[in-house]
Amino acid sequence: MFSSSSSSAGGDSLSTSPASSVPSTTGSTSGRTNSKPKVLFIGEYSHTKYDALIREVAEVHALPRCGYEETAEHIRRKVEEEGEFVAFGGLFLITHSFPPRWDVGLLGPLAPACKLYVGPGAGYDKVDIDWVSSTGAMYANSPTAVGQRTADGALMLTLGAMRGVTPQDHSVRAGKWRDLGVKTLDWRTARIGIIGLGSIGTRLATLLTSIGATAISYNSRRPSPTAQPSWQYQTQDELLATSDVVILTCPLTPATHGLIGKEAFEKMKDGVVLVNVARGPVVVEDELVKALDSGKVRRAALDVFENEPEVHPGLLKNPNVTLSPHNAPAPDSMGAPMNGEVIENILHFIKTGMPLTPVNLDQLKEKGFMAGGNSAGKK
Repeated sequence: MFSSSSSSAGGDSLSTSPASSVPSTTGSTSGRTNSKPKVLFIGEYSHTKYDALIREVAEVHALPRCGYEETAEHIRRKVEEEGEFVAFGGLFLITHSFPPRWDVGLLGPLAPACKLYVGPGAGYDKVDIDWVSSTGAMYANSPTAVGQRTADGALMLTLGAMRGVTPQDHSVRAGKWRDLGVKTLDWRTARIGIIGLGSIGTRLATLLTSIGATAISYNSRRPSPTAQPSWQYQTQDELLATSDVVILTCPLTPATHGLIGKEAFEKMKDGVVLVNVARGPVVVEDELVKALDSGKVRRAALDVFENEPEVHPGLLKNPNVTLSPHNAPAPDSMGAPMNGEVIENILHFIKTGMPLTPVNLDQLKEKGFMAGGNSAGKK
């Protein structure tokens, strides 16, 4: 799953051979004739209504869920046997293997005929978007279900960290009962700063507001038109300097890689609480450990890690750190709604020429693919 937070860029229709204008597929090496466009999935079913709907309009082929090398070989053989596919999607289950990255080594045989790739989850830092765009194809994520559930998990981690649940848990297990040295924060009055107000950050801020938080600030690339009037837009430096709690819900990009490091911690209040449900490399863990040891950071709640599944030993031994194994969206129970979004994107693409949540329209335009219309081509 390419989960956790990333913003998706909408836009006008892009002529990268949308399915509404894709020529009919005429058979395969087995001699079949089929007028429906062909689509290929990792995994066969989402167990939603979209399973039946996609089969009404497309010839569906499925690959078993397995690792990178095996999947690459399955794709190569499937293209040799069946010919071109107009769209490709990944249906993720936490109980099964899944390719950890999508790049030319995995997807190369599908290009350039495949004009849409759809991955599970909101994040797409494991996808080679530049390569996908170079083939004239769109990439779409599936952010809604995972975004809602990640925000729910972020709320849980935030409230637990503010109340000091983890150190109190350690105290009870050590037979000491309540640790009177654990200082709590009241979310009704504390200044809570959210870095990244995409779908996850917006839902989290809404949830916090609903339980009485009155001092929410946020930083994103620009003020959000969907932000509630009571939420204060701040520069990143202003947010770091004034927040009692800093929550990371931003995408991992070159600009956010290592965003929270030595300089950022120096700008924060003493005794700040840090929550990360974005991506692990947004935080420099060596610097976080130092900030925890010095008391600059009072407590941290982390759902993602810089080198996951490895966790920094300084975090493992610190009782003021809540550790969650990339579990904020409860992935064991989110397969159906998330995978349904994958299929819905492809269904919409076949019917209209555009997926619901494309993320690389700007890159396609930069590479000279025409926007608007229904035929593939360069400007």
